[in-house]
Amino acid sequence: MRFGHLVPFSRAYLFFLCLAPSHGQVNPPFCSSTHNHLDPATHKFISDCDDTTFCSSPVNGTCVPRLCRRDEFASPGVGDCVPPLCPEGAFCPDEGNGCLPLVKEGGACQLDRDDQCAEPPMSGEEAEGRGRKAKEMQMDVFRPLCLQSTCLYANVTLGQKCVADQTTYIDAGPDGQQYNFTVTRHNCVSPRFYCDPTFLLCVKTKDIGDDCSSDQNCESLNCESGTCAEPPEMPTKVQLWQWIVTIASVCCAMLAIVVTLVHVHKRIRRKHYDEIHEYYEEQLSLRRSMFALHSAAADRIDSDELDEKQALRLRNGG
Repeated sequence: MRFGHLVPFSRAYLFFLCLAPSHGQVNPPFCSSTHNHLDPATHKFISDCDDTTFCSSPVNGTCVPRLCRRDEFASPGVGDCVPPLCPEGAFCPDEGNGCLPLVKEGGACQLDRDDQCAEPPMSGEEAEGRGRKAKEMQMDVFRPLCLQSTCLYANVTLGQKCVADQTTYIDAGPDGQQYNFTVTRHNCVSPRFYCDPTFLLCVKTKDIGDDCSSDQNCESLNCESGTCAEPPEMPTKVQLWQWIVTIASVCCAMLAIVVTLVHVHKRIRRKHYDEIHEYYEEQLSLRRSMFALHSAAADRIDSDELDEKQALRLRNGG
């Protein structure tokens, strides 16, 4: 295979690059790849070596740096050394002992590792047609899956035999109580069909409002309280009466604001008018008072002058 020449080079390169000691788990002097297994609760891959190395042999092996990784963004490993990603057409197994070619239909694969399975062999035109059809029908047609450790395609339709794979994960919550989470996967054309667990036959998924026992029973892939419901990502549909009520409420609110502002403006104008009217009334009253006082003073002066003239005339006459 074309990947064979990559393994020796990668092994030698990483061996000399990743010689720094590990600061986490201490690897044993000898290991055995026959001890590799999955944790029964979390289904995490476990071996005699730490997460940055793998066991080189089934008997009396040693832990050597991993030759590949499956995560695109991985944290640094031993000595800040990050193993490379596998090229297109290959995958990195859980052990990390080197890239392997993708597995064809019916071949063995590791738990929940759909990326280890190869796409179905199709011509360019056939692949384009199937891809367009799948997009139009919103289905994952011919999608490779790893079910029951076997590579299969999600292309089984109504009434045909199907394969269902149930995996239960167990995790301890903050209070120490264990919680179970079961994931069910099948090779029926989804979301139009699902695999009936009793008869292992593909049956049609249920519409919104129908009774259900799990998400896979619903075409919307969302089962809430035993009833198929709209998926969480579905945009909310606003009914006509809601539009009418909303628009009427907005118009009423705007009208109320305008009426309130007009009323307030009139009150402010009236208050301002009353203040100006009172001011001018005071000014006019003051003006009239001054005119009256001036007239009274003038009349008094004229009266005094007249009395003086009469008194002077009487003295002269006498």
